[in-house]
Amino acid sequence: MDDKLIVTLNVEELRRIIDESLAEAFKKLPVKPNEDTLMQRSEVAKLFNVSLVTLNQWRREGRIIRYKIKSRVYFKKSEIMNAIHVDGNNYK
Repeated sequence: MDDKLIVTLNVEELRRIIDESLAEAFKKLPVKPNEDTLMQRSEVAKLFNVSLVTLNQWRREGRIIRYKIKSRVYFKKSEIMNAIHVDGNNYK
């Protein structure tokens, strides 16, 4: 028999539980969110589930910033993650 538990929570209690769960999950990530690792265009496009053309359009609009090293284009992971948190689902 499955163990089932029905609990009544108010909104603030639920938010606290979710916040604690997310904080614990972020601690387990191999890369810290503040770390400025560089991501290639293809990695960022895959993260957002968009094409490279859309990624270029967002760059031209100023939504994300690119960094060039010789002929290669990179994005800072911290800025990309911040863009996700700030704009939410506006990118899709």
